[in-house]
Amino acid sequence: MKKKDSFLIQRLDLHDLCRKFGTPLYVYDANIIKQQVEKFKTAFGTIRYKVMYAVKSCTNISIIKYMKLLGTGLDTVSIPEVHMGLSLGFDPRDIVFTPNVVDFKEIEEAVDSGVSINIENLQNLESFGKKYGSSYPVCVRLNPNMISEIESGKATGPDFASANKEHYGDVSEVQVSAWHNQSKFGISLTQFDDILKLIEQYGLRINGLHLHSSHVILNKTVFEKGVKTLFKIARQFKHLEYIDFGGGIMVKHKPDDVVIELSDAGPVLKREYDTFCSETGKTITVWFEPGRFLMSEAGFLFTETVVLKTNGWIDFVGTNTGFHHLVRPMMYNAYHSIENISNPKGPIKKYNIVGNLCEIDNLACDRELNEVRKKDLLMIKNVGAYGFAMSSNYNSRPKPAEVLIINGQAKLIRKRETYADLVRNQVEIDF
Repeated sequence: MKKKDSFLIQRLDLHDLCRKFGTPLYVYDANIIKQQVEKFKTAFGTIRYKVMYAVKSCTNISIIKYMKLLGTGLDTVSIPEVHMGLSLGFDPRDIVFTPNVVDFKEIEEAVDSGVSINIENLQNLESFGKKYGSSYPVCVRLNPNMISEIESGKATGPDFASANKEHYGDVSEVQVSAWHNQSKFGISLTQFDDILKLIEQYGLRINGLHLHSSHVILNKTVFEKGVKTLFKIARQFKHLEYIDFGGGIMVKHKPDDVVIELSDAGPVLKREYDTFCSETGKTITVWFEPGRFLMSEAGFLFTETVVLKTNGWIDFVGTNTGFHHLVRPMMYNAYHSIENISNPKGPIKKYNIVGNLCEIDNLACDRELNEVRKKDLLMIKNVGAYGFAMSSNYNSRPKPAEVLIINGQAKLIRKRETYADLVRNQVEIDF
């Protein structure tokens, strides 16, 4: 077992846990969350930094409250998320509102709440300037294509990675194109002059710059390019208080996954940070907005085997969960490690693990597991981020319960849904 898993897996009777709370069941390990938060202090403790937990990754109020105990702020993408943070006692200054493609009324509501504002399109930036001018500071979210445009001077495209391997090292085309071409997020650097014109026209006070990094910072060289680029741009903003590198720090899903280590990123960031502060005379704060990094490895989904079947070529393990509870395998072809904790020493066999929806509903295909028997308990890993948060009631199936393991105790933090919950807001009319 990995060291991170030791508390949850070795010290708890997982079958007991599932008997008590039922399955399917989301379980989070507070110890792992804490370890992940502490990694930021170890890596970046020599500069002024701030961790802003990405609420969208796991919106349970007990998880958010625990993040406050650990000293993080909040990165929010909706007004309800802002309200969650404020209701749990977060200072508005420790909450940033970073929506994507929203009506300007939401930004006005966020301003009324006193939180930091991060704007990702010229339309809303201009509306902000017209209404608030210099009276309320604002952060600008920049599209990550800045790296290709500033550093290489080349357009991005399917062959971008191979053409710029000397800049980016061993990074796949998918990784680079995903980072550089997500035009939906942020203001492209091709429109940078338009940003400057709006600042001058309305007297905008730009106090933050944000790099949208998604989840593709897998390489030290790519990270270094992003850091240098953002600090280069930052010199043009006299009111700057912070630079925000977003939440794009990937975690391992497979043992051989290559991801950037914060310990490697720390010296890179410190060098550029110290140079910037020395040359500009400003001591700014560096923000991070991790969601996946803090929560993914802390979350486990437990499901029971209910049907074993074959079609003559494939052996299927049918479970009492599906993509209504964990959509990532079907939506993103995401890999999640799965263990048979009821038969850990059984012979290895190959299966398709499937869900119970009336759809193609694969949790894993062609996966090797210790022999699975009916009623065996399976543990799906790395589901703490965007697991429950993206769940649904498709096929009119209730959502599972959530449990937090903290101080050696299992605490229920969300009740299992019932039929009454499914129909609560429906309105039956007479015909």
